[in-house]
Amino acid sequence: MFTLFISTYNENLTIGLLKDNDLISNEEKKTIHSHSEYLVPLIKEILEDNNLRPQDLNQILVVNGPGSFTGIRLGITVAKTLAYTLNIPIKTITSIEALACSIEDANKIITIDDNKGKYIGLFKDNKLVDLFYLNKEASNEYLKDKNNVYKTDVLNIQKIYEYSKNIDPTNAHAVKAVYIKQIEALNDK
Repeated sequence: MFTLFISTYNENLTIGLLKDNDLISNEEKKTIHSHSEYLVPLIKEILEDNNLRPQDLNQILVVNGPGSFTGIRLGITVAKTLAYTLNIPIKTITSIEALACSIEDANKIITIDDNKGKYIGLFKDNKLVDLFYLNKEASNEYLKDKNNVYKTDVLNIQKIYEYSKNIDPTNAHAVKAVYIKQIEALNDK
């Protein structure tokens, strides 16, 4: 079974290919504001390097946010299109959950910075129990006395795949981005 992993939630474009339970190919490219130029060619390259065609894929695993608004939408659109046209299952995982897979601590707080604040995920017994966004001042105050706070950008695709075994596939049409932050234009009213 071949699984294609797609992550476009931040400035790093990460594509992985797993065969059964093993990661056989992994490409990461820093593509600030240019994921659209590299995503499909990188997928094509990984498949060709492994002598595969898109029809050989059995499953898609995509990071659906939070993170870069445009990056997430791009990754999800490509993942949904592949899953739908190939008639294969698609699974989603949040960026916070994907990052948490690399941290052994079962009770943890994972943060992702953006230019105005932090996305914060709270985990209890390795399960995401809350996901929210706070501006810089509020996030600094909230996190100042907390233990087990991790800021990482390491995606361990192998561990993400293992975690995803407990995630049910979604209908490709039902896959949606996880947006946490309020739209700034709405806050200006």
